[in-house]
Amino acid sequence: MKMVRVFLEIMRPGNCLMAGIAALIGLMVADSGPLPVTAALVFIAVFAVTGAGNAVNDYFDREIDAVNRPGRPIPSKRISPERAFAWSILLFLLGSAVALLINPVAFAIAVANSILLYLYARNLKVTPFFGNLAVGYLTGSTFLFGGAAGGDVGITLFLFLLATLATLAREVEKDIEDVPGDRASGARTLPIVIGERRASHLAASFVLIAILLSYLAPLGRAYLAAVTVADLLFLAALASILRGEAPRAQKMLKAGMAAALVAFMVAAASGMGLL
Repeated sequence: MKMVRVFLEIMRPGNCLMAGIAALIGLMVADSGPLPVTAALVFIAVFAVTGAGNAVNDYFDREIDAVNRPGRPIPSKRISPERAFAWSILLFLLGSAVALLINPVAFAIAVANSILLYLYARNLKVTPFFGNLAVGYLTGSTFLFGGAAGGDVGITLFLFLLATLATLAREVEKDIEDVPGDRASGARTLPIVIGERRASHLAASFVLIAILLSYLAPLGRAYLAAVTVADLLFLAALASILRGEAPRAQKMLKAGMAAALVAFMVAAASGMGLL
C-alpha cells in the first residue's frame, strides 16, 4: 500500500484530475449524449498520460529536485529513478492503449502527446519559447482529445486555442518574473533571449487573440455570457502585462483560465440541454 501511494504521488493526481475533467468537458461539448463507457475511457486515458508526463518529468529533474524539492519521491529515495522511469513508460502505454479503444484520432493525439511530454521533460523545457509552446499545446490538447472522442474535433478547436493561448501567455509571464534567477543560472528563456519588453508584447498579443476568439466559438448564448467574465479577467491581465506587472498578470491569467473553464462547462451543459 505504501508503494501504491508513492506511485500515485509521482503522477501528481491533482493535475491528472484537472486534465481528465477538461477532456470530459471537450467530450460533452462535442457529443451532447456521450456513452458512459466513452467518458470513462477518456478520463482514464488522459489521467494516465498526464500522470506519465509528471512521472517522467520527476525522473529527469531528480538532481534539481534533490536541492529544491527533497521531499519528492525520487530524491527522498522512496522510489528509485529506474522504477519511476519504468512507471512513466507503463502509464504512457496504458493511456495510449485506452485511447486506441476510443478511436484512431484519439489514439493519435495520445501518442503524440506522450512523445511530446517525454521530449519536454528531457530537454524541450529549457528551449526558449518552444518549451512554453509545448506547455500551452499540452494544456489545450485535453479539450481536443475529448472532442476527438466525441467525434467532433472542430467544435473543440476553439477551446483548444483559447486554453493554449492563455497558458502560453502565462508561461511567458512566469519566465519574465524569473529573469533575475534564470539569468544568474545561465538559463536561456524567451525574455532573456529577446528581451522582457518584447516578451511582454508577445504575451499580450496571445491574450488579445484569445479574447477575440472566445466570441467566435459557436457554443450558445449561455457560453457567451459566462465567457465574458473570463474575458474581463483576461483584460485585467492584459493591462498588467502592458504595465510590466508580471506577478499580477500571472494571477489574473490563472483566474481568467478558471473562469474560462467554467464557461466551457456551461457550454457543455447547454449542449446537453441542462441549461
